[in-house]
Formats: sequence, structure tokens, C-alpha cells
Amino acid sequence: MWVNKLTVLLAVAVFLIVTVYSPASARVITVDNNGSGADFKSIQEAVNNSSAGDIILVYPGLYNESVDIRIQNISILSNSEKPEDTAVRAFNLGANNITVSGFSVQESLTVRGYDDYYNYPVENCTVRNNMLRLGIDAYECYDSTIEKNIILNSGIGVHSFAAANFTISDNLIVKGNIDVYQGPNYCVLLNNTLLNGCIALVECGYHKVLGNYISNGYGIGLWESYSNEIENNTVVNCSNGISMEFLSSQNIINNNTLTACNDKGIWIKGSGGGNSLLNNTISNNNIGIWLEGDSSNNLVANNKVALNKECGVYLNGIAYTAPFNRTNRFYNNIFNNTINFFNDTSNHYTTEVNNRAGVIPVALNTTKTSGTNIVGGPYLGGNFWANPDGTGFSQICADSDGDGIGDLPYNINGTDFDYLPLVSVSRSQESIIPFANFSTNITHTLVPLSVQFTDLSQNTVAWSWDFDNNGISDSTSQNPVHVYASLETYIVNLTASNGKETSSKIQEIIVQEAKIPPVANFSTNVTGGQVLLSVQFTDFSKNATAVVWDFNNDGIPDSTERNPVYAYTYPGNYTINLTVNNTKGMDSKSSTVTVSPAQRLEGKLVLTEYQITTNKSDETKPAIYGDKIVWQSNHNETYTVHLYNISTSSETPIVSRNNSEFFPTIYDDRVVWRESGKIYLYNLSTSTKTLISNRLGIYPAIYGDKIVWQGECNGDCIYMYDISSSKQVRITNNKSASYQPAIYENRIVWESRPTVNGSSKIFMYDLSTEKETQIITDESHQQSPAIYGNRIVWEDYRNGNKDIYMYDLSTSKKIQITTSGSAWNPAIYGDRIVWRDNRNDKEYIENSDIYMYDLSTSREIQITTSGSASSPAIYGNKIVWEDGRSGNADIYICTISEQDEEPPAEDLSAFPTPETYC
Repeated sequence: MWVNKLTVLLAVAVFLIVTVYSPASARVITVDNNGSGADFKSIQEAVNNSSAGDIILVYPGLYNESVDIRIQNISILSNSEKPEDTAVRAFNLGANNITVSGFSVQESLTVRGYDDYYNYPVENCTVRNNMLRLGIDAYECYDSTIEKNIILNSGIGVHSFAAANFTISDNLIVKGNIDVYQGPNYCVLLNNTLLNGCIALVECGYHKVLGNYISNGYGIGLWESYSNEIENNTVVNCSNGISMEFLSSQNIINNNTLTACNDKGIWIKGSGGGNSLLNNTISNNNIGIWLEGDSSNNLVANNKVALNKECGVYLNGIAYTAPFNRTNRFYNNIFNNTINFFNDTSNHYTTEVNNRAGVIPVALNTTKTSGTNIVGGPYLGGNFWANPDGTGFSQICADSDGDGIGDLPYNINGTDFDYLPLVSVSRSQESIIPFANFSTNITHTLVPLSVQFTDLSQNTVAWSWDFDNNGISDSTSQNPVHVYASLETYIVNLTASNGKETSSKIQEIIVQEAKIPPVANFSTNVTGGQVLLSVQFTDFSKNATAVVWDFNNDGIPDSTERNPVYAYTYPGNYTINLTVNNTKGMDSKSSTVTVSPAQRLEGKLVLTEYQITTNKSDETKPAIYGDKIVWQSNHNETYTVHLYNISTSSETPIVSRNNSEFFPTIYDDRVVWRESGKIYLYNLSTSTKTLISNRLGIYPAIYGDKIVWQGECNGDCIYMYDISSSKQVRITNNKSASYQPAIYENRIVWESRPTVNGSSKIFMYDLSTEKETQIITDESHQQSPAIYGNRIVWEDYRNGNKDIYMYDLSTSKKIQITTSGSAWNPAIYGDRIVWRDNRNDKEYIENSDIYMYDLSTSREIQITTSGSASSPAIYGNKIVWEDGRSGNADIYICTISEQDEEPPAEDLSAFPTPETYC
């Protein structure tokens, strides 16, 4: 029996507290479905028999019921206050002053008043300390609190049409969002943690978004939202940090940390005006701050914008007409990026739309005013312009009068000036004494001995290593490697410096000679399994000075670690070879690991899936041709193009001097990408890199000798470069904005927006006839075209849906491919069309998979089931995409084969082609 003496005393105590502020009839009602002496076995029965002021205590158990609460001023509490032992299917809070606390809610928890005809407001409810599987939906709910809940695979939605005064605080949300939309004001979103999610404010205002942590999601987004305070939040590794779209104005964005976002740190677009961006740290994103469209009158001050990959600030808009006709102001910021400021205002609109307001789009300093600036100088003025390599204007500019303002104005791009650039001011500081310390990776002392030294010093800016204590510095690296090749006792001396004082540490290393040859030996934690198979190798060799692992017996060393881990991403029978040596000899040992493919059947088709990349970084935007896959890889905060050869199972970075390579595409041995805003070509056969276009360009595509891309032309135009003739031509004029071209043989397709406020349409240009054609004249919005042969596919927005359509040039017929209403990003090869589809989205959770339609069989097939797949590409029977199922985005491939094809042979080599396994 659950009700023991202690529980009774607790209930009585709660009852006495309730009587202080509740009617004399208030009770403590107990619920236990395990047959105890409780008042009721069902929570719903207890609710139906309760009165205002009652407390319902629910004992541990599984309550398979959807509890509908229509009695005001009652509390439903789990007796243990431990959600893991008291589970309920669902709750609906349909009355005022309801508290629900301490439950595991398996389905939905809604806060919504309703009867048979309409919804009515609900006020003063509290949802606290619950674990929820499908989140919380609060509709027409006011003055309520949602706090300290754990929400998995869903989120919190608040929807109201008047002042809401909601508090959402201290919740942990995994794979879900906090959405506040259509009307509610005065909400406080405080100290929530969102993993793989976002905070969205839609058509509302006067909220406070304070102290939240968001990672691996979509950051904080505002749509037509105004007068909000977004302060002290941390956004890490999201698509954007904070975005403000369409008439989002008068918001204060203060003291936020926005770092490692894949696109922008802060993005204001679509008539966002009067916002204040203050005291934020915006670092290691692709672009730090992007002002787009007719966003104006924004203040950007006291921010640290550093180490963003493409640029610190990207300005892509003009002052159009009132009220979007005031200057954006930047001052007292630190900019420390390779490219700090890129002004692209002339290319945002077509030439028919000019700066009708006649104002300067941006001002880069304020009036010189007394006051400590962001780098410690005595005056406010402009900004501090640095560069990571130490050559920024403010780092080398003269300041003859010592006022912290450069002697010369900073001419950024020929038209934009900071007339009062800040410079560093030297200040005396109390010296902090350095402390030298280091560690080594020594596991043996046999010659030759390679030692990795790891610095552990404190308060240090410079290092000097003397590996043999002869008084001569051998290295100034922070973490050097040194090889001892002779038998001797060595004294290692590290001298650490803070620029003024020094500190030293010494350590003895005794190098000995091996007396007998080594013996190779190792073990693995598994001997086989499906891809992706991760294998831990453990070295048990004796007397070895060096170990070399070859994980696929191709003769190429893969690791020299003692106990490495290797992930097999492709099926096969792999021979592992460990070679060890010392001065007396060498020894080897081999073993095998069998890696089988992951397969599933779709009718007669066999879908075989492999993971191509396993890096601890984001691998995105794949393209495929034959057995070669290319993509953009974010390694150590730099974007580079990588290539994977299916036939050899080898991954290779394509060598470049730049670390901002995006949107790769491939045809045969030619790879094209965007680098620092320009278009480049790399020939894999000759290992040569060629600059194709010197002007700003994006979205390249290639077929044969022809490269096309979207480039600037006082607007956005389509350009083409012929490799065989080395000639560049402009395909479209600048009378309409043209985007995202694709090419097949002599046909180029793109989306074009003939009017500023009009819908995009699909156009085609035939190089053989020099004729431009509008493919579809429907009123719908069309974008993202792809072409193969006579077939063109695109995204089509009509009737509130987004679907894939196809047009056949040979028959002049249009076909609707999808009916899900959530399909986009199409690609086509032969009879097969692939796309990304969000049809399985759950409330507040994006769930995207790759689908395929076969025109020859009129059949649709779901290719992926991960719920995190995007950016599909197809070649023959191979489909590639990016997939975030493991947290970071990786590249995957699926090969399609017929079920009656021959199975793979038992003695296949370690690197079979995908077709072998189909």
C-alpha cells in the first residue's frame, strides 16, 4: 500500500498550507492505479471529483489516459516528483490556475480551453518539472509558467492574440524549438537549453529572450517581431545565430555570443529597421553580420566580430523608400577577420530599383566623443580594423597625437570610409609571472625515440625548447615533436615567457638500445559488422620503437598511434597489417575484419547505404560524377573542397591556398567551386587550378567544357565560361534577377525574377540556337531548377504547398512529381528524380529525408529514414546527400540495384565497388 504514515503526514501538511488561501472544502486527493488504498485509480476520475483548491497526488505507475482538466485552481502532482516513475499518456489544461508537476508525459501536453464550438482563454497555469515526449502547446494561454521541464524530440509552442505574460525558463529541450507566434507579448524566455533546436518569435513583440543556450540548430529567429530584448544568449554551431526577417524592428540584440554558425552570426533582412546590435561576440561563423534588402537605421556598436570565414560584415541592401530610408551605423566595434567589410549594395536589386531615398546606406563612425572605447582609447569614433595576421589597418596605423584615433581615415573599398578608425593604446599593466610546464607521450625509451611534447605552461606567450640542454634553442613551437636518434641521457629544457619574465622546466629522457628484435601483436574489439563499423585496435607488441598500421592492406600507412580507432565506411573483407620495428629488426602481424553493407528492400530494389565521411566536422553540399564525390568540408573552422573516389575508397582534400571554398560541383576530372566570392576550376588529371571569374559569383555548375554560375552585374546575372575557347559570356541581362543556374549539354536553365515583387520563373537558354525561353508561365513561384536531357525539374510553390514539378521539352508537357506539399531541392539523372522532403515533420521538429521518383515505373521510394538528410545529388544508380544523424553533417551514398542481381562474392577485396554489393 502506497499510503504510509509519512505520506499521510505530507498530505496533511500540504492540506494545511492549502487551507491558508483556499476554501474550507480544499482537499488532498490521492491516485494510485496499483490497487492501494488511494482515493482513485484514475487521474481523470480524481479530476472529475475535485473542486477548486484541491491537490491531486499521483503515485508512481503508468497511467494510460489522456487527462482533460476543466476544474479551476487545482494542482496535479506526482507524489515522488520524479517524472521517470510516474507516466501519463497526455494532459490538457483547460481551466485557469492549473499546476501539473513531476510527470513523464508520453504524448501531448496542451494548455487550451475549448468546448464544442470554440476556444476560450486559459490563465495562470504552471507546467513544471516534467519530462515530455511531444512537447507543450499553449493556445490562447496567459500569465502562465513553463519551467524546469525536459522535452525530447519536440518543443514549446505559445500562440495567443493578446498580452500573454508567459514565462518559459530553465527547460532542457532536445531536438525541438520554443515558438512564440501570432500576437502574444511580454513573454520571458529565460535560461533554457536547446540542443538541435531554435527559438522563434513570429508576429509578436516586447519579449525578453535572456540567457538561453542553443547548439546545433537554427539559433534565434524573429519574423515580423518588434521591440524584443535578446540578451546574454549563447548560440553555437547553428545555421544562423540570430536572424531578423520581414519588418522585425526596434529589437535590442545585446551581449550575446554567436559562434561557429554555418551561415551568419546576425542576419537582418526584409525591411528590418531600428534594431540595436550591442556588445555581442560574433566569431567563427561564415559571415559575422549580414544586412540585406531595405533594412535600415540599424545601430551596430561595441561588438567583437572576429575570425568569421567569408567576411565580418556583408552589406547587401539599399535605402529604398520611406520608412526604409535611414543609414545603418557602425562604430566602436572590433573587426578582426580576413575580410572585415564587404559592401554589395549595388547588386541587391535590379537596375530599375535604385536608391530612391538618396541616403548613404552605411556610416562607419560617429562623432569623436570623449569616453573609453572598445580597445581602451580615450575617445569614441570609428571601429578597430584588425586582421588575424596582424596587418589590419588599426594594427599598423600611426597615431601621432596619442588620442587612440588613427592619423588617416580608413578607405575600406573606395567608397566607404571610417574617418575615425580606432588604434590600440598602450597601457602599463602589472606583470603576470609565467609558469613553465609540459608533458610527453613517451611509452618506451628505445632508439630512435620520437617524442611529442605538449605545453602545459601558464601565462605564456612564447616558448623556447632546448631538447639536449646545450643552451641552443631547438624549437619555438608551442607543442613540438623531436626525434632522439642516439643513445644518450638527454635533459629537455622548456623556457616559457610572457614577454618580460621567464620560467623554465627540465626533464630527463634516457634513450636506450633494443637488445632483441620486436614481436608484433595486437587485438581488435570486433571482427566484423555492418557499416559504419568502428574498430578499436590495441597494440600488444614487445620491444617496438615504432608501430605502423595499414588498415586495408594497400601498402599505405594509415596510423602510427599505439592504440588507434578506425572506422570502416565501406563494405568488404579488410586485411589489417601491423608492422613494428627497432634497431634489431622488424616484425609484422595481420588480421581480418569483415564489413558488410547496410541494406533494405523496396519491392524488387535493394537500397545499399554507406557513410562516406566520419570527420568530426560538417561535411555538406555533395555533388557526384561517376565514381567521384565532392563536397565542402568544415575542418578546423575552414571550408575546403574534398573529393572521395568510390573505386579506391580514398578521401582527398583538393589543394588550395584559400580556406573559404563553397558550392563544389564536378564533371569528369573537373571540379568547380566558389572561393572568396570568385569561381575556380581544378583539373584532377593535371592538378592545376584556374581562376574562371574575377567578379563576385555563386552557385557554379559544369557540363563538359562549359561552366555556368550566378554572378554580379548591377543585379544578378547568369554567366558562362567555355574551357575550350577560354571565353566568358553573359547569358542574361540585368533587367531581371537570375539565380541558381544548371546546365546539360547546350541547355542552361535558371530561375529569374522579372519584377522585384514578382514570383520567380524558370527560364532556359539554348546555346545552339541562342534562344531564351520561359519554361512555365504559371503564376506560381518556381525555383531551384535542375536539368537532364529533355527534362527540367524544379520546386513549385502553389496552393500553399511546395512540390516538385517536371517539364519535358520533347513533349511540351508539365508533370507534378510530388504531392506531399513539402518537397524541395530536386536533382535528376535519367528517369530518376531525387529531392528533400519534410512530409514527416512533427510539431516544432523538422524531419527531412531523401525521396526518389522513377519515371519509368511511376513509383516513389523513400531513400533515407534518418530524418536529417538534405542536399541530394544523383548519378546513375548512386544517390549522395548530407546527413546529420550523428550530430555533425556527414556525406552518405545509396546505391540502387535489382534484387535478383548476383550477391557479392565471399572473397572480395577490401574495396569493392558499390555495384558489386547491389
